[in-house]
Amino acid sequence: MRLTTIRITPDRTTAARIDKKHLTPLPHPDVGALIASGTDWPRRAAAHAGDRIPLPSVTTEVPPLTPGRVVRVGPNYPTRLKELGRQRPAAPSLSVVRPQTVAGPRTTVPFPAASSQGLGWGVELGVVVSRRAHRVPAAEALRHVAGYAVGTYLYTLGDPTDPTDSESVLLLGPDLVTPDHLPIGGRGLTLTAALDGRPVQKANTSDLCFDVATLLARASDLSPLKPGDLITTGTPGGTLAYPLTPGRSLYVAIKGLGDIGCLVTDA
Repeated sequence: MRLTTIRITPDRTTAARIDKKHLTPLPHPDVGALIASGTDWPRRAAAHAGDRIPLPSVTTEVPPLTPGRVVRVGPNYPTRLKELGRQRPAAPSLSVVRPQTVAGPRTTVPFPAASSQGLGWGVELGVVVSRRAHRVPAAEALRHVAGYAVGTYLYTLGDPTDPTDSESVLLLGPDLVTPDHLPIGGRGLTLTAALDGRPVQKANTSDLCFDVATLLARASDLSPLKPGDLITTGTPGGTLAYPLTPGRSLYVAIKGLGDIGCLVTDA
């Protein structure tokens, strides 16, 4: 099942199920509210019938959900570790971040005046939590996955503080794809990224040093995870030499999930 959030008036949004040629609005303001509405939300979302909206008439402008919390995973691809000059860690590095903004799949991003080196970025597989998870063993962790989405952080380079404290924007979308429509654990999905139309990143989620089950289990050890929380699983290498600056456009994609993008503008 593919779920998204659409804007139906200037100040109102609704969650929607994406069918072959149309959208079916659901009785929740966004996908996050749907997930938080009870553990049987997948059954209700799949069974809901109502008005249909033809797909060509709708453009997704907003993220499918605004996470209550974001758990960011440190370097988690061999190519990223190599370009940073690091060895593979014995355990994943996790931190809780709070992006200033969560933006949808098509947006413009004002360039921060304080940035002298540009914005860092990188395509990531996002994992959305379906229900409360606390100290969950890895063998059971995938039962707590609501679905997957494409994500990328835009953060200020050259910030003297810890980079996890300087996140400014999280792009997320275009949809939430439930696990039954993807390989187990989101493995085998191709990630790509292009800057101004030039390919910069290409990798596969099978290359993750620590897989989704391991990451969710470790994140649940930090503190209880709640429905709608997001885990970003790390980005492949290839972006450090290509910071985002005003006038540049970025598109990142994951096969089976879709693509998101932004244009960086002068502040």
